[in-house]
Amino acid sequence: NLKTSERFKKVFISPDRTPAEREERRKLVLALKNKINTEPHMFHYLKDGQVCSREHSPRHKALAQLDDSLSDVSLEYVPTSQDLSLLVELQQTFDNFERSIDLRLKKCS
Repeated sequence: NLKTSERFKKVFISPDRTPAEREERRKLVLALKNKINTEPHMFHYLKDGQVCSREHSPRHKALAQLDDSLSDVSLEYVPTSQDLSLLVELQQTFDNFERSIDLRLKKCS
């Protein structure tokens, strides 16, 4: 018995979802994916059986603005090494964020 075991007394094992719970979860994840596609400017997540949304973090907004501004730059622009290092750092941050979202969505589905 885990509750009486000194080593495992803080371990909690969640029971598997019932077929009805799995179906409800599947619908929530589909709704989440739809919201992500229709409202990409917002951050969407599941909480307490609902799809919730909020504004993106300031860092994410800055990355999006930088990406927009760089797409408007003419071909004559030559970025400095400082610009390039900032872009690399921002791209890595965005990639990490994207991977964490993908992992959360995989866990949800």
